[in-house]
Amino acid sequence: MSFPDIMEAYALDPTAENLIELHRAIMAAPSYDPMVMIAGSVAPLAKAGEHQAIVDELWRKMPGACLSPTAHMHLSLAYANLGDEQAAQRERKFAMLAMNSIRDGGDGTQEHPFPVLRIEDEYTVIDAVKQQSTGQRQISDDSGHFDVHTLEDGSEMWFRLLWRGSPDGTVR
Repeated sequence: MSFPDIMEAYALDPTAENLIELHRAIMAAPSYDPMVMIAGSVAPLAKAGEHQAIVDELWRKMPGACLSPTAHMHLSLAYANLGDEQAAQRERKFAMLAMNSIRDGGDGTQEHPFPVLRIEDEYTVIDAVKQQSTGQRQISDDSGHFDVHTLEDGSEMWFRLLWRGSPDGTVR
């Protein structure tokens, strides 16, 4: 199946099986980079009002940036500023789908960490719960590779690093 077919299958039927296939396809893309910082790359363009440049920059990062809540939200804002409300609405839906793919995959505990494709996704989730990370450490054990954030309220939030294991949670 092609990447658009895999993406469409997940969008129409967001099951765990379809998500695993989409994660595999994203991580196999030449443009995939778990260390990408979408917000940092588009911030100067947004400040300059270069909305088409934002769209162009983010589409260059696809499909590797697919399911990045940050990428899809920036695309939505850029399209809205360009007057393309249909594309803006589509990207808002993808941003929500991306966020749900993380939140539905766990609860942020050690037992059920959130699965993430990128470091930036961790901070997007932390931001969404109106917290800030005050510390971060990596843990690797027989069950996988994780980033563990200590939040400002003293709690911890766990993230499974999908690129350091397989999308179905098995360890490489």
